[in-house]
Amino acid sequence: MSDPLPDQPEGRTASSNSVFLKVSILVFLAILTYLLLPSLSPVSIGASVFLLLLLSHRRARFELGVGLVLFVLIFAFIFHEVAGMLWPFVFSFILGYLLEPLVGVLGRYLPRGVAIGVIAVLLLGALTLIGALLIPLVISEVWDLVRRLPDYADYFRDLYTRIEAYLSAYGYEGYASELQQRVIGKLPEVGKLFADQTTSALRGLTSGIAALLNLLMIPFLTYYILKDFSRIKQLLSEAFPERHRERMLEFFHRVDTVLGQYIRGQILVSTFVAVLTAIGLSLSGVRYAVVLGLTAGALNLIPYVGIATTFLITLFVAALDTDPWVTCLKVVIVFVVVQGIEGNFLSPRVVGQRVGLHPAWVIFALVISANLWGFLGMLIAIPAAAVANIVIRLVTTRYFESSYYTTGKQP
Repeated sequence: MSDPLPDQPEGRTASSNSVFLKVSILVFLAILTYLLLPSLSPVSIGASVFLLLLLSHRRARFELGVGLVLFVLIFAFIFHEVAGMLWPFVFSFILGYLLEPLVGVLGRYLPRGVAIGVIAVLLLGALTLIGALLIPLVISEVWDLVRRLPDYADYFRDLYTRIEAYLSAYGYEGYASELQQRVIGKLPEVGKLFADQTTSALRGLTSGIAALLNLLMIPFLTYYILKDFSRIKQLLSEAFPERHRERMLEFFHRVDTVLGQYIRGQILVSTFVAVLTAIGLSLSGVRYAVVLGLTAGALNLIPYVGIATTFLITLFVAALDTDPWVTCLKVVIVFVVVQGIEGNFLSPRVVGQRVGLHPAWVIFALVISANLWGFLGMLIAIPAAAVANIVIRLVTTRYFESSYYTTGKQP
């Protein structure tokens, strides 16, 4: 009788099955990521990759890593699908976060519920007063703009004729015809863009009731968030593992210190910029001073780009005046004065230097955020860059203090 064939080692078979299972799971994860890719942002994909690397470094179980990555991807997909319905909650949390220090100050003298009610009454009263004063002015200026549109169209037609005659007089007829083709060729695109925006606006009117309900939700949500703010902070702190809790709380404290002062300060500074710009332009006789002032305040939240955009828009409006050179000079003086007050007195005292970002990094963050998320990305570029700066400082500090850096040996 021949000897039986030797059995394969059970360890090798189990190892082969384990490798095959892991590869299959990774392939499934890659296919799922590809299918969900239109609904995933670079942030969610980056968070998934970072999570995998972190768990691999910690030598966590393979199943745990895949499960957490699946959770992040599916959560990002669901969030993308329902994001339009979550903005009242997000806005309420942001508003509650911004008002919490004021509630804390009043809470020393009044019960917390009463302090929240007093702040709500003051805010609603201030908004009502501002709306009663501003809305009629804004409507009047917009109506004046609509009424003057035919005159502005004639102005641009005459300007184009003069440019064409100037180019032709110096022997650049080819450039003149090319300019005409480019301008005329862009008109259908401008018309299509205007039609699309008008259609979107009309479509938005049909969902006006839902938008009104969302707006009415914000005060109630903000009240309950402020009322239970300390409890929310306690629950979030208890969600961290005890061995990492102190480190994570220190990190969030640093983020809160930077972002809290920056966001609250920027809102106050932008309000001052809006008021000062509107007053200066009104005294200078520039048309649409209120609308341009509000634009300056809103775009002041975007460093460098915002003030440049507002300045160019205002110069454009001033150039349409009956005495354009004098009006443009007044605009330059107003912006120099307002930006001098903002840069030398308001921002250093209200915002401070707590963000700690180099201007080159600020511009880099603006460019990247604008390409990824458009105008909203430009608004959140500096807060996001500030948080990234804190994370980088913590990681580099820990790296330079590690035994791997100091001795060259892996800990």
